[in-house]
Amino acid sequence: MTDIASLGLSANEVMVVGGFFSLTFAVFLGSAIFFFISRMDVSPAYRMAVTISGVIVTIAGYHYFRIMQSFDKAVTEGAGFNEAYRYVDWVVTVPLLLTELVLVLSIAPERRRALLNKLVPYSFLMIVLGYPGEISGDATTQWIFWALSMVFFVLILATLFGELTRQIAAENPAVQGTLKSLRTVLLVTWSFYPIAYLAPVLLDDAGLAFVIVNVGYAIADITAKAGYGLMIHHVAKVKTEHSIAA
Repeated sequence: MTDIASLGLSANEVMVVGGFFSLTFAVFLGSAIFFFISRMDVSPAYRMAVTISGVIVTIAGYHYFRIMQSFDKAVTEGAGFNEAYRYVDWVVTVPLLLTELVLVLSIAPERRRALLNKLVPYSFLMIVLGYPGEISGDATTQWIFWALSMVFFVLILATLFGELTRQIAAENPAVQGTLKSLRTVLLVTWSFYPIAYLAPVLLDDAGLAFVIVNVGYAIADITAKAGYGLMIHHVAKVKTEHSIAA
């Protein structure tokens, strides 16, 4: 729990953080409706990937609603701000994000299982190891758990980057460009998380650090969940149209 009052947030900083929480919730709500409606636009082979996109943003939207409630109570009533909602969300949604990507690629079932058997445990360890540092006020503790979490962060990105690079050449040329963009988006958006995490360590202004962490996480969540889901949907749609034309 974070004592918001002790941070000395200005009215503008409260407005910015609250505004980003509201924006993120709205994006996830709209994205969920889109994914569940548009899942029938793709072939059954890719329908599960689009459905998972809808599930991801639904879960994330619920948690951002709870985050908004917690922040409002922290500002108006002096209650503690609960960071645990975000980590509970990540424990559920990050493995699903990895699953939707693997499902939309042209990978043999055995290879899919092998990948997920590595990626899902990596994601769980990455998130669980990051939480103690997130809630700690000690810089040494924050650095230690950041480093431990980063080990699995790097393993996930290296595994996915290598798999995407291998698959691009084997995929339909119509989706190769999107898969290359997907690979870039994966690296860029996921990089927001460890950078935002370190704001309390690198900045002397606790209030500004709080704003950067929460705005950074909100931007990263929007792009890594809703934005990434849209790219997954596009890949599925193009591959469906190509299979029909063939």
